[in-house]
Amino acid sequence: MKKYILSMVLITTVVAGLTAQESPVLLTIGDEKVSLQDFERIYKKNNNETSLNRQTPEEYLELFINFKLKVMEAKELGMDTTAKFVDELEGYRKQLAKPYMTDEESKEEMMKEAYERARYDVNASHILIKLPSNAPPEDTLAALEKITAIRERILNGEDFSTVARATSDDASVARNGGNLGYFTVFSMIYSFETMAYNTPVGEISMPFRSSYGYHILKVNDKRPARGQVKVAHIYIRTNEGMNEEDKKAAYETARMVYDSLQSGAEFGTMARRYSEDPSSARTGGEIPWFGIGRMFKEFEDACFSIDEKGTYTQPIKSDIGWHIIKLIDKKGIGTYEEMKPQLQEKISRGRRGQEISDRYIAKLKLENGVEEHPEELAPVYAAADSTLVMAFWKSGDLKDLKTTLVKIGNKQVTTGEFAAYMEDKQKGGKSKDPHGYVDLLYKDFINDLVLRDEESRLPEKYPEYRYIYEEYHDGILLFDIMDQRVWSKAVSDTLGLEAFHRDHEKDYIWGERTEAFVVSCDSGADLNGIRKVYKKILKGKLDQEDLNRSYCAVDTVPCITLTRVLVEKGENDMVDAMNGKPGLGPVNEQDGTRSFVILKKIRPPEPKKLDEARGQITSDYQNYLEKEWIKELREKYPVEVDRSLLSRIKS
Repeated sequence: MKKYILSMVLITTVVAGLTAQESPVLLTIGDEKVSLQDFERIYKKNNNETSLNRQTPEEYLELFINFKLKVMEAKELGMDTTAKFVDELEGYRKQLAKPYMTDEESKEEMMKEAYERARYDVNASHILIKLPSNAPPEDTLAALEKITAIRERILNGEDFSTVARATSDDASVARNGGNLGYFTVFSMIYSFETMAYNTPVGEISMPFRSSYGYHILKVNDKRPARGQVKVAHIYIRTNEGMNEEDKKAAYETARMVYDSLQSGAEFGTMARRYSEDPSSARTGGEIPWFGIGRMFKEFEDACFSIDEKGTYTQPIKSDIGWHIIKLIDKKGIGTYEEMKPQLQEKISRGRRGQEISDRYIAKLKLENGVEEHPEELAPVYAAADSTLVMAFWKSGDLKDLKTTLVKIGNKQVTTGEFAAYMEDKQKGGKSKDPHGYVDLLYKDFINDLVLRDEESRLPEKYPEYRYIYEEYHDGILLFDIMDQRVWSKAVSDTLGLEAFHRDHEKDYIWGERTEAFVVSCDSGADLNGIRKVYKKILKGKLDQEDLNRSYCAVDTVPCITLTRVLVEKGENDMVDAMNGKPGLGPVNEQDGTRSFVILKKIRPPEPKKLDEARGQITSDYQNYLEKEWIKELREKYPVEVDRSLLSRIKS
């Protein structure tokens, strides 16, 4: 019952104070007025074509009035000011606001950009000069100058891989000369990926920064995307320190497996028997779908070179051994609509998600008239020192500064407020440069201001948001006050429940019931002996323990179950079969168990005791409490209805 009422409220509550100016007043409860337009909106929301129990406007109006009375009483009692209520509502508000606090246009642009990049694979080489993200300005400048000078060397004709081996901080450069091979969208960090896809083939990019430091890159090739492939393989290992004889033996094993396949051996069987890749050998050599950049080059190239499904390669050599690869399936990247769910999930992560957030903030600044006055940060910069980057900086008198740092609409935010924010939000390790850390904190400060301002505008910008928020607000209140005045009260008010039962005793009557014993025996019981003493069982002279002691074989004790039943018609088939005749019933045998009934007597209808119908009585008592409470509320809060307006609502 609780769940039903709460769910009803979440879709039926009208929003106080949203009455359209031109809509006539349908209903007045106490001091609150509800317009015909607002009531009609709620009524139609609950009584659409899919509703199971459609009501007329007149029928629904009474339900609605009762709901409004309860919420009004909850507010009168201050239940909307408790810490529990405020916390619960605030948690919901944050969840509700999320879908409205996004930039769908930027998301769509980012997804289309990612899809367009997914259509191609890029082969690029790079040079990295490492630089921490929180490096001081002098280190940043030095790194930029270094990477710029390296770029000039390459532009002047030096070989990229030679320069990379001599200068790059990338740990893999000694092995690959800076060449990262082919990669596709989402394979690299966003800034690197963007530069790789935007740099023409054969050219050297301008220096750019990532979370690793400064890079330059050269795009070696760009080709249509290979997509993904699913294969099975048989792997014969060769270790780095393996002698020539063992290497030769490994190759001979690979050739033997290949020859067996050529002679008709089943690929999965050979993989399970000979493959030294334990994770795939169990599945007949199958490995999950993969795209480019996931496997070493020789293996990847071999996989994508197979054209016909079901065919396999000759033994392919890699740095780690020999492989025989069978193509199971290939697929391209799919259409934009097919990939959209996957793209939507991936763009929300990492730097792409931050980029969308940054675009959204910029859009809100423009829409909501945000004015910034960064010149007012001068005293903050002057006061920022090493204590800020170590997280024990004090704002001191700065927090009293009244100069306007930011304007959002009609609201002005002072430099002092930002200084107080800095003191509260500072954390160690975020930056090595105090001024740089001021910039980071200022960006966060502005973002917080802009987002909070936008949240405050949501009820005005999105009526549906306002409606849902107020519905939940009133739904929590209704649940709390119903629990206090009806549900919990009915359970805890023992004296009231007992009095209600006494006053309504005739409403809870047992039908005609049969009193009987059901005897169940397994194969070790003396069934005939038990049936002969059925009268003693009826008189209570023999109980289950007596029967087991006297009528069971020693090695099967216990073997008899004696159950007293008091049942209405339809509750026990064996009792019903007796047709009310006292005495011994026939034996029924099922699954090795023999059972029979001993019918004692028929009991006439009689009142149910409280414990025999507590659930139903408690539910009825709750309904009684609610009806009495509604009478009180209607006396406390006068209700006026212009029923002539209801005819305007088409049900």
